[in-house]
Amino acid sequence: MNHFEELVIKARELFDAQKYKEATKNYYMALDFVLNDEDRAMVWAELCWTHYKAKSFPEVIEAAENVLSFNPKYKGEDDLYRLMGFSYFALENDEKAEEYFLKSLAMDDQSDKQKFVCYELGKLYFRNQRYADAEKHLEMCEPYFKENAREYWISLLFFMGFSQYYLQKITKAEEYFKLLIENTEDEVQQANGFYGLAYVNFEKKDYLETINICERISALNPAFFDLESVAFLTAASFFYLGRYDVFNEYFEQMKKRFSNGRYMNELTALQERIVAQSSGSKN
Repeated sequence: MNHFEELVIKARELFDAQKYKEATKNYYMALDFVLNDEDRAMVWAELCWTHYKAKSFPEVIEAAENVLSFNPKYKGEDDLYRLMGFSYFALENDEKAEEYFLKSLAMDDQSDKQKFVCYELGKLYFRNQRYADAEKHLEMCEPYFKENAREYWISLLFFMGFSQYYLQKITKAEEYFKLLIENTEDEVQQANGFYGLAYVNFEKKDYLETINICERISALNPAFFDLESVAFLTAASFFYLGRYDVFNEYFEQMKKRFSNGRYMNELTALQERIVAQSSGSKN
């Protein structure tokens, strides 16, 4: 066994032990003793996985590019494209992430591992408000996750629910959010499902139910990720129920807490309608 082989074996042992930093050092040392481009590409491929496990995303991309540079016929090309897509997504370079996800799917859109590409691509499209594309790709992986990866399925239900909501498929959106709530005992995840139902009920003008749901969200998860929207839905619901006194309380609270928030213009317009109505009734 030559020194190159010893270094690669040691690197693999360290990788299996989840000692990614030490594994990386051994792989880079092995590159100094490599004798041909095929082996060089192999080392870079294993470095690609090691960097990915270590969440060193720029290095993942560099390693994958080196694999293809030294061995254009590398058999795991779809894996490299998948890792590049994941890495660009983590780096919030959505254009490049989409490019490499689609390249990976073009080579293989049937195997189980590619269901995770569909999922991440669906999330990417959702992030970019391309809801029809998000719906398409999330549907491709939903049956697999339902049977084999329940945590991914629960997360997928959230994105599918809101994709349907923004596509104005309100009934379908409601079904997905209810599925989410019914299939998890985790209170944080349940709060996410109720969050979707709050939007659905607000859209349906069921303002009393919207208020009840918002209160449920706060009870399940006091540190909910979007308390601003929960407060807005509650305040606006009180307005449309004619409870201007409660609306004004929420309005004053939101002015203090979210003075430059997303909803201040809309809330201010509602408050001005109350003032106008009050002035009109006096006249």
